[in-house]
Amino acid sequence: MSASIDLSQDEINSFNDNGYLMFRNFLTPSETKTLQQWAQEVHELPRNPEVPWMPYEEVNSAGARVLCRTENFASHHTGFNALLRGPSILGILNRLAGEPMLLFKEKINYKFSGSGGFAPHIDSTAYTHIRKIKHLTILLAVDAATMQNGGLEVVSGSHKMDVPISRKDNCIKSEWVKAATWTPCELQAGELLAFDSHLAHRSGANKSSQDRRAVYATYNCKAEGDLREEYYRHRAKEWPATHMRKDGEAYATGALRYGFGSPMLSVASGMQLEV
Repeated sequence: MSASIDLSQDEINSFNDNGYLMFRNFLTPSETKTLQQWAQEVHELPRNPEVPWMPYEEVNSAGARVLCRTENFASHHTGFNALLRGPSILGILNRLAGEPMLLFKEKINYKFSGSGGFAPHIDSTAYTHIRKIKHLTILLAVDAATMQNGGLEVVSGSHKMDVPISRKDNCIKSEWVKAATWTPCELQAGELLAFDSHLAHRSGANKSSQDRRAVYATYNCKAEGDLREEYYRHRAKEWPATHMRKDGEAYATGALRYGFGSPMLSVASGMQLEV
């Protein structure tokens, strides 16, 4: 897809100061249409005990079970594999990190009309059990992301702060949330946002009539090793895809580790948290 992007020192400084950086027109209109086709292909992937990808459902505002996200698909989709491990995205992240990066994990969040939001949180909370490492994440908008359809909001500079996390639900404590200044990060389809995995962020429910999808991919420093298989092996055991769960088995530990603050908790898992 798009060629490598040269970052200026001012852009790198902005990322270091604020914890995030936007890339407008990252994909061409033609590439954006291809991305949308790929996202639909991942949505339609079969669900059975043999598949390696991990689809998760939620219960939406109408009480219907719909797909909330799919994880662990890049290695099984030629297009996404080339994009997420390709020179455009890696070039950006290598420059922002100051060293080579590796794909750690990826997901597509399908925030369809009526789907729920994600409570204020920091992503690193879900990764530290694997290893305390440096993570950077990209959000690639498949469809336009606005405040009406549940687009992302961030707290600038929060990646440098001691953000208080509640042990009860692994989300940011409400007192800090109320006092913080939240900045909308609205994106058009094909635009990209890079952010630090310690950056405080949240997104609301999709109250519009339009569906909205977004690709998130997280990377760790190559020097720390390829930790992808270890992460997904642990996740599959503690927080399996919805169709892989066993009746009567509680997944409270996995819900707290991997599902915190998300609409995925609306599907019975042995632990119900309010989002």
